[in-house]
Amino acid sequence: MSVILSRAYGGFAAGATVTFPDSTESALITQGIAVAGPVSSVPGTYGAPFQLDTVGGNAWPVTQAGVGAPVLNQGPLNWPCINLGSAALTSYETNGVAVVAGDISLTEIYVPYTQTWTGVGVLNGTTVGTHNVLVALYGTNGALLANSAVAGVVSAGASVFQNVAFTAPITLPPGRYFTAIQFSGVTPTPRHLLAANGSNVCCSTTAGVFGTLPATMTVPSTFTTAVGIISQIYK
Repeated sequence: MSVILSRAYGGFAAGATVTFPDSTESALITQGIAVAGPVSSVPGTYGAPFQLDTVGGNAWPVTQAGVGAPVLNQGPLNWPCINLGSAALTSYETNGVAVVAGDISLTEIYVPYTQTWTGVGVLNGTTVGTHNVLVALYGTNGALLANSAVAGVVSAGASVFQNVAFTAPITLPPGRYFTAIQFSGVTPTPRHLLAANGSNVCCSTTAGVFGTLPATMTVPSTFTTAVGIISQIYK
């Protein structure tokens, strides 16, 4: 058995694949410090072992004799990167802020249940139109898992979530992921996470070229105010 560290532990850097005693690895997985490495056998809830694969660095049960396929639709059909209150559309960077064309914004999102997702929604500000937006999803290990058409779609719908579909739906196990959002120009003003709102999720912005998505990215490990775009994944 091996694990992939979600953060530094025991002298190993985050992202490292390492092998510890089974009891240590199970404890690290339970505490969220690591995820199971590719196809690992771990003790089941009722004592029997079962197999795990990984999706973007997050554990996924492998269907086999005695282990059924994951059951879908165990939670909401829209899942935001933060807990959105009733005043969310006006309390988070009310007008939004223009972005830099081509920049890729990564925003941490933790999904607590198995689900098949259609795409990513972007919370627009008061200015939309003219330029295009594309979305993607990266795993906790920085691997590109899904993306919308790289040509993008026109930014539309002021002050609401604009849902943009992936080229194909993707089924994800519970775990940590990152929404990726890129605009072709500076007209749209998506809304960002502010420290004042207590939205301390990891986020970053990386310079890029619109329509080009790296196969892997270095995912952020800290929060920076007004960098992460408020986003959701949707069924």
